[in-house]
Amino acid sequence: MTKKLLFNGCSLTAGDALTWDKHFPEIDWTENLYLNKPHAEYTMDQIQLRFLDYKINLRKHDNLSGQVSKLTGLVTEDLAEDGNSNQNICMSTISFLSGLTPEERKNYHVCIGWSGLARKTCWDPKSSIFVNLNINHLSSPNHTNFQNYVKEVLINGTDMDHTLEYFHNVIALQSYLKANEVTYTFWNTLIKVPPLVKYILSKPTDITNVIIPFKHELLFDKKDWISFEKDDIPWIENGWALYILDPIFAISKVNKHPNLETVIEFSKKVAAQIARSI
Repeated sequence: MTKKLLFNGCSLTAGDALTWDKHFPEIDWTENLYLNKPHAEYTMDQIQLRFLDYKINLRKHDNLSGQVSKLTGLVTEDLAEDGNSNQNICMSTISFLSGLTPEERKNYHVCIGWSGLARKTCWDPKSSIFVNLNINHLSSPNHTNFQNYVKEVLINGTDMDHTLEYFHNVIALQSYLKANEVTYTFWNTLIKVPPLVKYILSKPTDITNVIIPFKHELLFDKKDWISFEKDDIPWIENGWALYILDPIFAISKVNKHPNLETVIEFSKKVAAQIARSI
């Protein structure tokens, strides 16, 4: 049976405005979507309908999962979302796979681009939906009921707290995939662990009467992670985003997400890693 690919991650995997101009050149992504400025021809409802079509259908032909699908010839399921937290990446991947039979599960190869550390998924009782939060939502008019949470948990949270939660999600998903005999490819998208935290986590010490989460060095299977240049520990060093900070790799001067050429180039790396794993 031919393998299928299951992708999950944040906007760098989902595509953000990757090919928006190709589909809707008359609507400015920044002005009319992010800043909600009135459009001369379309109402906001009409723009939102186009945005949903783009987000759910159109960009998936050209985003990272779409490019890897073209290279490998494999069918792809794409769960990636803009602003996705590692918490939601872990949970939604497990949820999707748990809805399949054991044999169907084994037929998937999971591809995960882990997201930034200071992100959380929370329940919004006002809208009765789960929302992905990050530090930029502190000043967002659509997230006023989460301002205290964003400030106290995300902005004032320690580097170690955020890193431990990230490791929890990676370990949980990795363990689930191994237990269900599902092959996988992981890569670090946005994570850059501070040097002190990296040192503490890589040099665990057993101290009497002190609670230490990790008394032994955390070991992930490096063969299942995409490594970038000079990476010794790919799960906490030099994520993909650090290699695309140059403006020539971005969608625009305003939108710093990777452009189509950059996504196509990275898709070759992902496809090569998948070929070694399945």
